Formats: sequence, structure tokens, C-alpha cells
Amino acid sequence: MSRPERRPRPGAGTRPGARIDPGPDLRRGPVRAAAVAALLALGACAAWIGGATGDPPRERFVNPYVVPEDTGARVPPTYFLRRAWVQITRDLAATDVPPTVPLDLQAMAGRPFAVSWLGHSAMLMRVGGLWVLLDPVLTDTAGPVAGFGPARLTRLPVTLEGLPRIDVVLISHDHYDHLDLPSVRHLANQPGGPPAFFVGEGLGPWFRDNVGVSARGFRWWQEAELGGVAFRFVPAQHNSGRGLRDRNTTLWGGWVVGHRVEGVDRRFYFAGDTAYVQALFTDIRARIGPIDLAALPIGAYQPRALMRFEHTDPDDAVRAFMDLGAHRAFGVHWATFQLGDEEPIQPARDLDAAVRRHGVSGFGVTAIGAVLDVLPPRAAAR
Repeated sequence: MSRPERRPRPGAGTRPGARIDPGPDLRRGPVRAAAVAALLALGACAAWIGGATGDPPRERFVNPYVVPEDTGARVPPTYFLRRAWVQITRDLAATDVPPTVPLDLQAMAGRPFAVSWLGHSAMLMRVGGLWVLLDPVLTDTAGPVAGFGPARLTRLPVTLEGLPRIDVVLISHDHYDHLDLPSVRHLANQPGGPPAFFVGEGLGPWFRDNVGVSARGFRWWQEAELGGVAFRFVPAQHNSGRGLRDRNTTLWGGWVVGHRVEGVDRRFYFAGDTAYVQALFTDIRARIGPIDLAALPIGAYQPRALMRFEHTDPDDAVRAFMDLGAHRAFGVHWATFQLGDEEPIQPARDLDAAVRRHGVSGFGVTAIGAVLDVLPPRAAAR
């Protein structure tokens, strides 16, 4: 039987790094209060949740970019109950989802810089001889308890047991659909020793208490190098938290992975979860340089009154793609778990429409398990 997850005590220390504020409590607005019902009903990502009434104040990270206040329509509390009912009654066999192809690890192993989407935001990367996992949620549900939470709608292209020995695990933030306790515990106990876990600042104690390993915490723009591969943690416009009392006490962000191939610096960007703020993506472009391939979130965007401060929709993702000046991109964070009101396949259709509307090319969707080269097509074919 697996050990239950341990969460920080109220008032447990946080750290400097990003700007911090004391954070709101649950009495500030119906959206935050309703989100508590969502967490209890669905066991999904903890969004818009403040500290419990009566808890001592805790320092919290805040987003780096100022956005307009939420003055739009409010989501009624009954919305979350309705979503919970949809989760319970959905016919998984009849749900339209993207195809899954078996992951060809042998072919991937021979490539200098390649990535495969495993579903939702989980990806496996081969770069500079290293095996790297991003946001590995490789179990059947995304929630605080095994078997409780949104159910996986798609098949995995590879099981945890079928993975090669992983060298590095990158975590964008601590929401349940991005940080899965059974998955990281399995990886920590892989033959040959645990991988290096790279996480946002403040998340190290969770790994120590729940996984029994150390994890290196990163501030925004901080970089580390391992085996000739550079890993840089970059900002995102989002939040963090796994319970009712730890909102924004650990840092969230995206990752840029860089590697020099045949004398040319190549870069892969994973946005994590983020809302659209133009300055975020133009800053990344200015500070990092050209992005060869980007993994941008395109799902869990309805209803917009709730989600627009948390998640990009497909049109936002295309604008981010343009702001980054990325050469190519593919959509992640869609179809695998039902986290928004849109149908699982709808993000792909909306992305196709947004690409045509903006007149761009190089941004689309891929089958789960397909292998994509980070290098441009001509360089990858050499």
C-alpha cells in the first residue's frame, strides 16, 4: 500500500526568489470558494485556492506580469458539481481523443535531440545522450489519491516500467496533473539510482518528505548544466498548490532545454501551464534566443471566465508561438484528462482554426508517442 502524501504545515517556511505576498483567504470571491469544491470533487489541479481561514499568513510567490483584474462573468458554485458529474458519467470508450502510437525507444535513442509527447504535459526527451522526463504523470488518474480524480482518456505509449533509465526529471509546478506522486516515487526507485529532479523553488521539501530524495529548486531564469545539456527555468503566468493551505508557496514555470548539435545551439521550450501575457513570451525570446521547437498548452480553457487567468486557449497559444518567434510548435495539455468544459478533441480543431486565422505555419498537434526532432527537418535528416 502506498504511503499517503505529506503536505506542508500551516506557516511552514518559504523562500525568497520571486516577489511574494501574503495571499488571499477563502472569503475573497466566489471563484476561489468554488474552486475548493472542485478540488474536493475532482482531485484535480488546485487553482484559485487561498489559505484556510484562521491559518497564520504564509509568504507566497506571485506572477511576474501584471494583468487586468478579473472583472468578467463569475462561475456559479454549481459548475464544479456539474463537472464532477461529467467525470463520473463520461463514457470513456466513446470519447474522441488523439491516437496513440507505441513509442519507439530504439529509434529515439539514436537521435541527438528529440522529444515525444506521452499525453497531457508529460514528455520524454533524448538529448545529448541523456533521457529526460518532463511533468511525468504516467498513471490512470490525476488527483491527490490513486484512483480519485480525472481519469485518463488516452492510452500511454510507454509504461513506467518500460521507460529507459531516466537521467533528469523536470517539473513545471506542483498541480496534480503535472506532479504525480506514484510516478515520481517509481522513478526515484529505478534501477541504477534516482534521476536528478529539477523543480521550482520551494518544492524540494515535498520531494524529501514524500519521495525520499533531494530535488534541486530553481528560481526563474536560473540555469544548470548536466552532460553538456543546459536546463533553464523560465517564468509562467500561473500558480501552484496541492491543498487548501499551500497556494503559491512553491514556484511555477516552464523549462528551456538547450544543447549544441553540430556546432549550432538548439533549444526546446516547454511552457508548463500558463495564461497568455505577451511580455512573458517576448521576454523569453529576448533572453533565451531562438526556439527550435516549443510545447505549448492548448487545452483546459473553458469556461474562459475562470480559465483565462490560468490557461492559454488555442488562439492564445498561436499568439505565444508568434511572440516567441519559435520555428515549430506542438500542442500539449489537452485530451488526456478532462479539466475544462471543452470536448477533449476540441483544442485540436480550435488550434487548426487559429493557425489559419493568424496565417502561420509550423504549429500543430501530434499523435501521442510520435517522436519529433528538435532540430529543423534538414538538420535532423543528416
